[in-house]
This record gives sequence, structure tokens and C-alpha cells, in this order.
Amino acid sequence: MYKNYHLTAVLALGLMMAPLTGLVEANQIDYVAKPVYNHNGEIIGSTRGVDAVISRQWLPEGYQVLDVQEGDVNGDGVSDTVYLLGHKQEDSSSYVDSMKLIVENGADQKRTDVVLDKMGGYQAELLLRDFTGDKVVDALVTTASGGSGGWYYNQVVTLGDKPSILFGEKENNTGSISGQFIDGFKVEINGGVGSGVTMDVSDRTADYLRLGLYNEEGKLQKQTKLMVTPFGRLEPVDTNHDGIFELKGIQRISGAYNADGLANVETVLSYTRSFWQAQSVNLRINLHPKMQSHT
Repeated sequence: MYKNYHLTAVLALGLMMAPLTGLVEANQIDYVAKPVYNHNGEIIGSTRGVDAVISRQWLPEGYQVLDVQEGDVNGDGVSDTVYLLGHKQEDSSSYVDSMKLIVENGADQKRTDVVLDKMGGYQAELLLRDFTGDKVVDALVTTASGGSGGWYYNQVVTLGDKPSILFGEKENNTGSISGQFIDGFKVEINGGVGSGVTMDVSDRTADYLRLGLYNEEGKLQKQTKLMVTPFGRLEPVDTNHDGIFELKGIQRISGAYNADGLANVETVLSYTRSFWQAQSVNLRINLHPKMQSHT
């Protein structure tokens, strides 16, 4: 049992102001109108169509619009337009880098350039939600890495007078789950101090013997930690329907190598004061092992 969340073992262990230069011709992009949300997550309209996006001639050279959303990002009660831009180096590839957000103030149409730190990838998406409870929306940007691991890069950025990153690379690679191999062809998965789950992985004995991880008697030959991936695509969820959104993400747990999948961990994170806190942690076993919880 944890102070801030609990872990059970029943297959549910429970984002500088700057002038914009460079004109480009009409950008050929595929764009589908998307819902517009207020700070409570209620749909109040939809984003403008692709023709309106293309008609804007302020785009920096080499950049294209990847997504557009509308919402009040500064608390003045007027809906603002947020463009997600990416720099495309090769026409033959859908990969973009040097991603940035352009915030167009709804009251005076002034534009703010917000650079996203080390953001690039495929299938970029922008969502606006209030993650801090200050009644203005923040930006959640996700991109796929394109690798075989199915990893995603995620950033949450405030878009007011002083934009700041709330969730970045550090948070994306940090989770509440850890684990290790133990004697007897078993692994121990922990969600924090004082509680966890032990899984029997003796069905993989031959593989672990070949790798020299265990001896024939099941004695662990070298201390080996389990591998926990960064979060995949983060999804905004409002678990208690108060208009303040949490982040839900999944991490994969592997054993001796990446393909040695053991379980997936689903974590719901809430932003409290100045840090993200695990609200719930669910463990989904990929096997049908002998398993027991312990405290």
C-alpha cells in the first residue's frame, strides 16, 4: 500500500517571443477539422479548415502545419489559436524536427513562437487541456519515434506570458516502477517501497540458462534489473471530472532483453503544485505466471 497510490496484482496492479520571418507558398497538408475544447474539456466548436490554415503566409521557410487547436491559453476569456509546426528535411519522408508552437492571440492576433525542446518524429499531434488547474489550457504534444519499440515523445507546455515545460524528456523517462530478477527463476516488480509483485518465469528457464542469468539450480548468477521503457503515447484523462486533466501512459517491462516482454504498466499522473505524482498504477501481465503480491 502506498501513500499516494496503490498497487494491486490482479492484472490491474491499481511545453520567447520572436518575430516570424520567411514566407512560403501554400503548404500542402492533410488536415481534418478537430473539436475545440474549453478548460472543462467541453466541445465548443471545431478548428478552422485547411484552406484557412494554408492562406496564412507567415510560416517560416521549410515548416509545415502539423496540427491546429483553439483554446484560451492566457486566461483573458478569448479563444486563441495554437499551431503545431515541424521542419521537414526531406520531401520523401514524413519525419519532422525542430518542432515549435505558434500561439496566435485571439484578442490582437499577435503571434508567439514557442520552441519545443528536442522534439521531432512522426504522426505529431496537439491537444489543449488544463493540466494545472489554473483555468487556462496547456499544450500536450506527442510524436512517434518511428522505431520498432513503438516509443513516443511527449511534452506538456504552458502557453501564457512565460511558456514553460511541465512534462519533458526527464519525466517521460521516469516512472514509479522498477524490478529485478531473483532466485528461483522469478522476477520482482516494485511500484515503490514496501509493496510489489513476484512472478514465476520458470517457463523461460532454457533461455535464461543459455544467457547465464541462472544456474541449473535456479540460483541467480548476476544481479539483473528489469528493463522499463519510457512512456508511450500519453493520453489526457479527467479521472474525477473536475476539468483538470491527468496524463495516462503505458510503459513496457522486459526481462533479459527487449523482446522478453513480461508486463505493461499503466500509470495515471496528476500535476500537483510543481511535480507529477502517480495517482494510480496498473500492472497487466503478458504471461500466465504463478504470481503473488507481497508487502
